[in-house]
Amino acid sequence: MAAYKREARRLVAQFVSEPLRDEAPILYDSPLLGTARSFLDTHECWSGSTIRLFAAALHQEIAELVLAGEFVDHPGEQSLLWRLEHKRPRPAPIVRKSKRGKQVAHQKRTVAKKMRRKRRKSIDLIELRALIEFFRLKADSFSLWIVGYILVASRLGWRPGEIVSLTRDGTFLRAKAEKCSNGRGLTDTCELDISAYIERGRLIKNKNLLSQLDKWIADARKWEVYYGGRAELQDNINSRLATACKKIGIERVCTYTFRHFAISCMKASGFSRAEIAVIVNHATDRTAGEYYGKRRFGRKRAKRILIFDPARLLLVRTQARIFKRNPAKRKKDAAEVSGLSTSDGLDTDASLGMGSMK
Repeated sequence: MAAYKREARRLVAQFVSEPLRDEAPILYDSPLLGTARSFLDTHECWSGSTIRLFAAALHQEIAELVLAGEFVDHPGEQSLLWRLEHKRPRPAPIVRKSKRGKQVAHQKRTVAKKMRRKRRKSIDLIELRALIEFFRLKADSFSLWIVGYILVASRLGWRPGEIVSLTRDGTFLRAKAEKCSNGRGLTDTCELDISAYIERGRLIKNKNLLSQLDKWIADARKWEVYYGGRAELQDNINSRLATACKKIGIERVCTYTFRHFAISCMKASGFSRAEIAVIVNHATDRTAGEYYGKRRFGRKRAKRILIFDPARLLLVRTQARIFKRNPAKRKKDAAEVSGLSTSDGLDTDASLGMGSMK
């Protein structure tokens, strides 16, 4: 939904920036509706996949207007929603490339794939503390809010959109799961009990963590409105993180890096694969083990800090692969141990023999 909203806003901005055509000077009652009509009347301009993306993004935005009562759509084939779903623009004709053209296109794709930046899956604790200190020294309100984001995200391990949209109900933190369709998510809601954090904060730090957390959640809603949406807020967080990493002199991190770090810490703390799946809302116990941060990059924490509903363990699908290997090193160690035991036995027998002879 956030990606569709971003695409629809980009289309509307492009439509508004273009001058009106002299042959069709139409005054639209809304930039969004004007963008939709212009899109539907423009044929052989985009590929089929691009048309499907644009149509889905515009359909979502117009449907929200209809539900809010701000726009009354015409019935039947004149409906914008019907046209976006059943009568989309004709795609651009496919041009057959020559053999040389195919080779050049393949080379361009290969170069673009090599230049594509991969997500960083690990971060040292020293670098994490350096990031926190950098934003604290900046002392502006958004930088201080990012400090809270780093602290929360590096412990919960939820997705960036789930961290931004989390809510508190007593000692429970909840957020609507981002990937809950097609069996990718465990449940529709991420949930954790932070009562152990609250107890620890009162006994050791003597601070009211609940009030600080409530203020951070309220500021998250404020920044989401200020930047124009959740996706735009995440983009600004990543932009600030990129600037901070460049000034500190470390490899670039993004909001997803803290999810990898949190899962690495869970592995180092002794959580099982199924327990990690419940905490981060994975449908199977295989995902975190094969696609996320490794155990050696994490920091060991007390397991009682993260409390979850044990009933959710029954929902986790067991698909983790079990590797029954006997590496060469283990074979070598076993051979050495057996050799040592044999030699010890021979020496013992010899000593006993010598003693009996004496």
